[in-house]
Amino acid sequence: MVSRPSAGQFQDVVNAFEFYGALWRHKIFIVAMTAVFIASALVLTLREQKIYQASSLVRVQQLISDPGQALGVLAASAELAQTYGKIVETSTIAQKIATNSKGQLPFSEVDGHVSGSPVQGLDMLTISARSPDPLTAERIANAAPHALEGFIRQTGTLRDHITLVQRADLPTGQASPNVKLNVALALLLGLIFNSALALIMDLISDRVGDADEFEKLTGVPVLASIPPLKFTDSEQPVNDGLEETEVYEPTRPRAVGRAFNG
Repeated sequence: MVSRPSAGQFQDVVNAFEFYGALWRHKIFIVAMTAVFIASALVLTLREQKIYQASSLVRVQQLISDPGQALGVLAASAELAQTYGKIVETSTIAQKIATNSKGQLPFSEVDGHVSGSPVQGLDMLTISARSPDPLTAERIANAAPHALEGFIRQTGTLRDHITLVQRADLPTGQASPNVKLNVALALLLGLIFNSALALIMDLISDRVGDADEFEKLTGVPVLASIPPLKFTDSEQPVNDGLEETEVYEPTRPRAVGRAFNG
């Protein structure tokens, strides 16, 4: 047996139609303002300074004499990778990189531009460097492992060892700003904001959308609806010295209602 939809379900359908109808009436406004959002985001993104990122990969090892300790050493090395990932971001390592470069990499271009990220579950560490110059980013990323190794030797932790697994390559594409991401966010936020604004405009508007809305507001049934009319000559007017005929074009249909008693 097929159940009939309840009054509440029917009302939900009606409200959904009203919601989408309001958005459709303001579709030009929504599209235009969303385009403004996207254009603004694109202009601001293109005006931002380009940043390049280069990364090198190192392995953090602990020297052992007993092969039976290999499993425990692997776990300890993974924890060391997290520790050295924090150390490589410090000003101490930045100063070592600047000193070892003999002036080619100023301290101001290194400090705060190096980051370390341990590889999950492994005894490896990714060292990344960011700079407006791709060549500078590559040099810093390749100099950081040597500076970290020197720091380990100075602190006296002779069991810890840093091995370079992969050198950093010259970055060919910018890391930031992300043009595609910013444009996608502008599109999403623009649609949400402008749709909400269009709904507010529709709520405060005193114009009647169609005959159904007229009946709902007044309680008077609509007997007839006059569509928009346009009076023009069917042929191209001839320039005979007479004034051109004005065109009468109502902008909205007019509804005629009549109340019935009893």
